[in-house]
Amino acid sequence: MKLNLTVDEEKAIPLYRQIGEGILQEIYTGRLAAGFQLPTVRELADEMGMSRGTIRHAYEYLVQIGAIEMIQGSGSFVLGVEEKTSSRKEKALEALDQMFSVLSGLGFTPREMEIYFQLKLKGLEETYQFVKAAVVDCNPETIRLIEKQLSQIDYLETVGFPLEKIGNMGRQLKEEYDLVLTTSTHFVQVESVIGDTRRMAMMAMRPTRETTISLARMGEEEQVGIVCASKNFAEIIRSGCKDMGRWSYGIEAYLFGEAQGLSGFLSGLTVVIAPAGYETFASEQEQSALHDFQEAGGRLAIYDYAIDKGSFIYVKELIRRCINKKKSL
Repeated sequence: MKLNLTVDEEKAIPLYRQIGEGILQEIYTGRLAAGFQLPTVRELADEMGMSRGTIRHAYEYLVQIGAIEMIQGSGSFVLGVEEKTSSRKEKALEALDQMFSVLSGLGFTPREMEIYFQLKLKGLEETYQFVKAAVVDCNPETIRLIEKQLSQIDYLETVGFPLEKIGNMGRQLKEEYDLVLTTSTHFVQVESVIGDTRRMAMMAMRPTRETTISLARMGEEEQVGIVCASKNFAEIIRSGCKDMGRWSYGIEAYLFGEAQGLSGFLSGLTVVIAPAGYETFASEQEQSALHDFQEAGGRLAIYDYAIDKGSFIYVKELIRRCINKKKSL
C-alpha cells in the first residue's frame, strides 16, 4: 500500500517532522493498522525524492514517540500511538469513576460493588467469541514455543499440528479453525493444503536476543552438543550457531528418547544447547542426566526461538479482526 504523504519545503517545520506527522496521521485515521510494515528507508526516499537521511530521521522520530518499531533485518512496523492508548485509559477511568459514584449514591459498599462488577464482567467475557488457531510446523519444539508465546493473547485457543500430518486435513482445518498459523519456511507448503490464504498467517521466527548473546559469548575451545526432540529443530540450532566460532562446526545432536542414553552423549562436552521448554520432551532420567552434567561443571545453554515482533503484532491484529467479525454475526 502506497503512503499518502506530502511535504512543503517552504514551511518552517523540518521535512523529517512533516513526513513523521504524515505517517502519524495515517495511523490515527486507521489507514495504517498495528503490524503494518512500512516501506524501507530507501524505498520511501526513492518514492518521495528525498534523502535517505531525512526518511531515517522521520522513522527515528516515530520510534521515539512509540508509534513504530524498527527491527534490524526485518523492517519497520506500526505499533500504534501512545497518545491514543492513554486517551482510552483516561476515558475508561472516568467511566468507572462515574459508575462507582452512582453505586455509592445508591448505598452500595465497596465489597458489594466488587461482587456486582465481577458478575457483570464474567457475563461480558462469555459474550466474547474465542478465536481458534491451528499452529503448523515441522517440529514439536517450534510448535510448543509458538503456542507458549501466543498464550499471551486473550480469547485465543491454539492447537498444534505436525506439518507431515496435515496432507489430507485441508477441509478440516478450514472448517474448524479461524486461522492457520505457520512459519515463513512452510507457508507455501501449508497454503497448498489449505488453499485459502485469507485464513493463513505467516510468522517469521528468530532466536531471542538473549539466546544470540549467550551463543556469541561461547569460548572457542568449548565442546558443544545439542539435545532436543527432533532432527529439524537440531538443524535450526545448528543454523543459529553457524560461523560463531570453532565450536560451532559439526555439532552433534542427541534426540530425547534415543536408546544410547543421554549420559554417554554428555561425556566430554562442556556445553549443551537445549530448546526452551525442553523438559516437556525429556524423560525424568534424561532430566536427571542434564542436572548431573551441570552439577559437574557443564553449562546448559537455552535456545529460545520466538515469533519476531512484527509478526506477533500482525497476528494480534488478525485475531482482533476475527473477534470483531464473530461479534458482528
